[in-house]
Amino acid sequence: MQIEDNMPVLVAASQVVDRLGPQNRRLGPVALAAEAVKEALSSLGVPDVEQHVDQVMVMRTFVDSVPDRIKPLLAPFGFSDQFARSVANKANLEHVHARYATAGGQSPQQYTAKACSTIARGDAQMVVLCGAEAIGTMRAHQRSGETLDWSASPVGESSDDGMGLEDQFVPALAAHKVIAPIDIYPLIEHRKRHSRGLARADYRSYLGQVLAPLAEVARVNPFAMFERVPLASEIGVLSDRNRAVGDPHLKSMVAKDGVNQSAALVVMSYALAVELGVQESAVFLRGFAEATERALLEREDLSTSPALRWSYAKALERAGLEAADIDAFDLYSCFPVAVIEAMEALDIDVDDHRPTSLTGGLPFFGGPGNNYSMHGIASAVTSVQSGRYSDVLVGALGGHLSKHAVGVYSRSPGAIDPLSDELGFKEGGNSIALASEFSGAAVIETFIIKSIPEGQWLAVLAINSAGQRVIAGSLIEQGDLADLFIEGEPIGERVFIEPSGENTHHVVGIA
Repeated sequence: MQIEDNMPVLVAASQVVDRLGPQNRRLGPVALAAEAVKEALSSLGVPDVEQHVDQVMVMRTFVDSVPDRIKPLLAPFGFSDQFARSVANKANLEHVHARYATAGGQSPQQYTAKACSTIARGDAQMVVLCGAEAIGTMRAHQRSGETLDWSASPVGESSDDGMGLEDQFVPALAAHKVIAPIDIYPLIEHRKRHSRGLARADYRSYLGQVLAPLAEVARVNPFAMFERVPLASEIGVLSDRNRAVGDPHLKSMVAKDGVNQSAALVVMSYALAVELGVQESAVFLRGFAEATERALLEREDLSTSPALRWSYAKALERAGLEAADIDAFDLYSCFPVAVIEAMEALDIDVDDHRPTSLTGGLPFFGGPGNNYSMHGIASAVTSVQSGRYSDVLVGALGGHLSKHAVGVYSRSPGAIDPLSDELGFKEGGNSIALASEFSGAAVIETFIIKSIPEGQWLAVLAINSAGQRVIAGSLIEQGDLADLFIEGEPIGERVFIEPSGENTHHVVGIA
């Protein structure tokens, strides 16, 4: 197959880790990201290669993904007021346009496709992508009382695509003390458990099986943040070291954001790759698709994501491949249900011989904020370049199984334009209405139990006789509610719900 001059190819990738302990270099996120960029460019072995770069796309940091009033809490040592520009300048790319990405775990895959589209249109010949977090060093120095200075006001300009997190905060859930992802994902997780017909103990054991292969990869990955990775036999077992962080999740099962990690990618036109003599390193984005799920509380079935499933199917279709043709996967792993949903979309399970992660995943490799999937893509690129794999699929997601971006990376291009916008995703399933005020009996759809200063807090989603979804919350006292929700199987049972204030409800008891 003849390769067109403007076909985009990934020619280099790099990853950097700055572990805690005596070897910690105290690098801030700007320095970490710039180091990854320099390493990726240097690996090409082309003198003055920086002069060919037209644009650098920088993934959004955690601190720039929250309202301004919260920033000082997340960045006690300061931050750059133009992070993308700071990274570009630090990487000796002062002449390059710096673009700051929207937030979300899907962004690295999304912006890799944007970079490829920019090159395919002829608007650039070479684009660098990167991102970094240094939350581990920041927290360590907060504990020690030592100070750092990571503030910066760089010379030059940059463009900012905005946070893009309008759907991240769900007011109706927050009114019932369900606020952060670690509160919200159990609602999805329990619904997935119920759809598989598994009791709570059996499901937790299954989560351990799903995540064990990721831990094994992290154990030997030189770019993993954590030197101690739990054994397969430990992941699904409650212990002092592996405490519950929210039913059904144990500490070892969820993303760890206290990391110091960065990654970078270099994308260029095939013509430039030939001119620079690096065409033998070319890796093709052979298939790509992205889709956004309807708002969380509007979804008819919380156990699944039609947008995720469409994205995986469409990326494979555009690559001209089937799931059976893929040699390895890097499936997004912020919470186990994200992995399970992707595995179901691909029709694979824990007995599949192929890797479901090339990094070790967010719980074991590390979860550097919005930039995790840059590491997945970097690992895919280097594994294809080395000949270890021919076709690798990277799945990325953001929000509450909300935003999905999937890429297939291959040694050879496909016959279909992988970046085609035709046949976009249409919202799957019917929308369900939320009851703003309800009194009466309703059937438990899913639930979460979390610890608060006053005790154990229960929040439920239930369906009333009108088919509306109702949110309710209560402290769990000893008695029938405790027996049902802590030890029993509440999904499918009926409870009495009463209003407890404006647009809020509480669980009165078992119906």
